[in-house]
Amino acid sequence: MSDLKRWIQEELTVDIENELSKYKEKVKEYIQLTPSGEVILKQTDLTAKQKILVYLIGKIYAKAAEYSDENNATNKELAEALRLPEGTVKYTLFELRNEGLVLPIADGVHSIRISSIGLVFDRYFGGEKKVE
Repeated sequence: MSDLKRWIQEELTVDIENELSKYKEKVKEYIQLTPSGEVILKQTDLTAKQKILVYLIGKIYAKAAEYSDENNATNKELAEALRLPEGTVKYTLFELRNEGLVLPIADGVHSIRISSIGLVFDRYFGGEKKVE
């Protein structure tokens, strides 16, 4: 194996299962999942940003559990599931994209960066709770 290939594998590759395991206890405080892949927020006193971030994190966990084929959400899905006006969803997603936390997958479809889950908890939820 070349030095570059080894370096890429050791330094740049994200182990998705490991990343999700780090934050599972913190995530459990905010969401529940149904076997059909629905993300249910456990806390209602969250800001629009917090709701969208937690929902998108939930989509990642739903996909990892094989409850869903998708790890992203449409603007319409976010508005309906979170009971937010569509304009609020669009503006909030715009802000989150500018912060580098949310990725546009297609027009009106977004996902959260797996590598940003810890940053999300630090920035918006008063610190991450990692399980080592």
